[in-house]
Amino acid sequence: MSKEKSIATVIKKLPDRRRFRFFLLFVLISFTFWVTTKLSKEYKVAQAFSVVLKDIPPGIIVDTVSEPIFLTLEASGIEILWYRLFKNQLELSLDDIKFSNTSIDLALNDQYISIQQQLLGSSKLIQISPSIYSIQYSRLGSKRIPILPHTEISLRPGYLGKEDLKVIPDSILVHGSQDILDTLSAIPTFLFRSSDVYQSVNEEINLMPLKGLQYELEQVRLDWTLLRYSEKQLEIQIEIQNLPQGVKVKLFPPMAKIRATLPLANLNATQASDFSIIVDYNEILGGQTESLELKMLRTAPSVKKVIWEPKRVNYLIRK
Repeated sequence: MSKEKSIATVIKKLPDRRRFRFFLLFVLISFTFWVTTKLSKEYKVAQAFSVVLKDIPPGIIVDTVSEPIFLTLEASGIEILWYRLFKNQLELSLDDIKFSNTSIDLALNDQYISIQQQLLGSSKLIQISPSIYSIQYSRLGSKRIPILPHTEISLRPGYLGKEDLKVIPDSILVHGSQDILDTLSAIPTFLFRSSDVYQSVNEEINLMPLKGLQYELEQVRLDWTLLRYSEKQLEIQIEIQNLPQGVKVKLFPPMAKIRATLPLANLNATQASDFSIIVDYNEILGGQTESLELKMLRTAPSVKKVIWEPKRVNYLIRK
């Protein structure tokens, strides 16, 4: 038989394209059923997980964790495949751990429930190895440091702060190298900028991170109560302090004009009797001065600013 005839005979014996496609489909379906059956079965395996630590207290620096944890699991084939390909990390909490030396021994059985909750739905945790997980750490220095707010706030005309701008809290506990802490006088915030402000400020603002330092808080609150203010002009009698009995002093002028800045709501209720301006007779002793300085002794509680004229007055002594 010639070579060409032999090849033709072999080709004839091969299935046609239709039958070949059907055969491939059959093989694919069979393989799918086989894989599904295998993956749906329950297996008992020891699976390695890398460790991620959480709830690390401020001021504690944990050395790099490299040792894995082995969990003995009862799980389906698909879950085991998922663990090996994707979900191969476990979180261990350091909450409520006492840091007394330079290392801690974490009892993993105490975290059994937490570890079980991190597993896939039908996986059952049988054993944890090792049962004690050692972690090395170091401790940073700590110091309470004031907060320095960085603000650019322009108020609408007629509005002023009832009090100075407050930062809450005004200081925080900072952890870091003691050499750095000793040179640190304040923790700055990021810039808070606002213009034409007429409503009270109550804003969260982030602290500026500084290399090598850990903050007790990442944010503080700016608190500033704003009120609408106006001016009121009053004329009040100048009083003489330390005036000896039997001595009379006439002042020129006897009255002072004041201009007080105060909340609009208190404008009508503020009267001249809420203020007291005095001169001190003791300045006359020695006869070295021809005029006396006016001093504001008392103002209304709500007054933000007060200006008076004149600043000095002449006098005439009558005995």
